[in-house]
Amino acid sequence: MFVQHFTLPEELLLLAHDPVEGRPLCRPHLLRLGLAGAVAAELVLAGRVAVDNGRITALGAPPVGDALLDAALAGVAGRRKGHKLPRWVRDTAGVKTTAGRTDEVWRHRLIARGALREERSRALGLIAQRRHPAGPDDRTSPARERVAAVASGASDDGRDRLLAALAGATGLAEALLPGPEQGSVRGELVLTAGRDPIARTVRDLVNAARGPAPRPRGGAEPIAEGTGWNPLDWVFGGDGGDGGGD
Repeated sequence: MFVQHFTLPEELLLLAHDPVEGRPLCRPHLLRLGLAGAVAAELVLAGRVAVDNGRITALGAPPVGDALLDAALAGVAGRRKGHKLPRWVRDTAGVKTTAGRTDEVWRHRLIARGALREERSRALGLIAQRRHPAGPDDRTSPARERVAAVASGASDDGRDRLLAALAGATGLAEALLPGPEQGSVRGELVLTAGRDPIARTVRDLVNAARGPAPRPRGGAEPIAEGTGWNPLDWVFGGDGGDGGGD
């Protein structure tokens, strides 16, 4: 059975794109760390894994019914004693498939679901680029509203708190809550990242990974020509190992 609601990794990726211009709001290598944390958080909410004492372990429950989440769950279940959470997040963020990196895999699914659309162009007539504004089924605006509600103290919903914590951990606070008038709310969003063990791990990894990285011209993403998409590549074509261990 397919997971019908929009998952935490999907919503985090929506938050990481400007809904109008479609430009990315954080660097891809940092976003991938956030997405890995969001996968772990979604599996926790689904009762499939537990995070305790810095480790992530499978609980022996059946698959969720979502190919992407179940592939990650299988990786967690590969070790009886689980995995050190920072290494699992790092390794999951580093998974490569013939469909692309993890952000590409989730982005293709959002395009297929109508939550994002893809606009292609060429910078200077030479460099292929793409942007991803909100699609016909706009889920970005509601996700932004829910994050803002958590940061302002207007919502105490568990899923929304996790989404807000992951957004703060991934470094999206400035983009989601811009301007000096939102400084205190923005600060609260950043603080939420320290209140959840998964988001705290992502925050620490993101802080360690920050550094100079080339930014695409005009905020759009350069792309490789001929990149294909096969939803089974994540499960059968990955090169992510067993997700780490001791």
